[in-house]
Amino acid sequence: MRKIGFKVCALLMVTTLAFLTFSCGGESAAPQQAQQAAGPALAAGEIPPMIDTSLPDTPVTLRVAYDDPVLWPDTPGIACPDPEHAFALFFKDYVESQSGGKLKVELHGIMALGTYKQTLELVQNGSIDANIGTGSLATFFPEIELITIPYIFGSDDIAEDFFNNSVFWANLMDTMEEKAGFKYLAIGQNGWRNFTNDIRPIRTPDDCKGLKFRVMESPVYVRMIESLGASAVPIAWNEVYTTLQTHVVDGHENAISSISLGKIYEVQKYLTMDGHIWSENLMVMNPDRYNSLPVGAQQIIKMGARLGAEANNVADRMVSNIVNFKTIAKNMDVYYPTAAEKQKFRETTQPAVLGYLKEKLGADVVEQFTREVQLAEARTGWRR
Repeated sequence: MRKIGFKVCALLMVTTLAFLTFSCGGESAAPQQAQQAAGPALAAGEIPPMIDTSLPDTPVTLRVAYDDPVLWPDTPGIACPDPEHAFALFFKDYVESQSGGKLKVELHGIMALGTYKQTLELVQNGSIDANIGTGSLATFFPEIELITIPYIFGSDDIAEDFFNNSVFWANLMDTMEEKAGFKYLAIGQNGWRNFTNDIRPIRTPDDCKGLKFRVMESPVYVRMIESLGASAVPIAWNEVYTTLQTHVVDGHENAISSISLGKIYEVQKYLTMDGHIWSENLMVMNPDRYNSLPVGAQQIIKMGARLGAEANNVADRMVSNIVNFKTIAKNMDVYYPTAAEKQKFRETTQPAVLGYLKEKLGADVVEQFTREVQLAEARTGWRR
């Protein structure tokens, strides 16, 4: 098993480097990077001077928190890191190596410093430097709920193009820094969220009627579930297994990596691979801490986060589609909806969520967001 783990590790690193080469090699660099790098006005065609690449004289330690286990690669039988752990490991490796040890990264996984919401508060007040996670950022910055509109992203390439190339997203992240006090570094994928339950197969929206689903504490998730004629029950992740086991709720929705991590396949029979929400792993940093560092260090941190996000994406696909899916498929009845069935889910769930977000954030913001996603669909070939 140990040998298998290292083979998968090698594949993970090679694939990550391929992703990074592709994402960095073209001319379509993220608008936010150009915006962040903007300096004094230059004449057309003039090349700006290089930044001061000096690093801190005394080593600086950055504390990074996240939820995923820190088992890989030191635990026998663990063939691939969980996504957040991969994100953190590659960030640490790049930042420390490229800074020659002037920047050190201290990793705190498996909720060692608190839940995701608690560590966001610690980042906000400067007690820790950065964190990686999903699910609670909307408490501090409601606009992030836009990316949880059900079925808004049709594929991985659409989502990645949007986050890499959308001016709207870049501006939204600048607004988050101003309003909520979080410096955006990078975003990776936490997996496509799917429905599980222990009552019956779910193939159409009607199959959800009357069921009780555990959801995260998010109005978007509640409205999505209720639009299907089901009941939404907000429950903390550490209580999900027990509530499913004791039938307090009939089902839940989550990414494959989380279904595997939580051993949900032991207490749920049916899995519907509808991919209703592209779930994020978003890395943020305390702005004051970031701005206190030399610009050379800032560049290394930004690039380390980008590389970490790419590693996260590869790790999620390895965990969700290959390494851990086999166990899930052995223990659950897995159903893949047809394109027509997914469209019916989209038509059933989106109106309620869009209405809620338009009322909360403003119709213009929601419409601009959906248009930007459509532009990403066009750039990636899904609209012609």
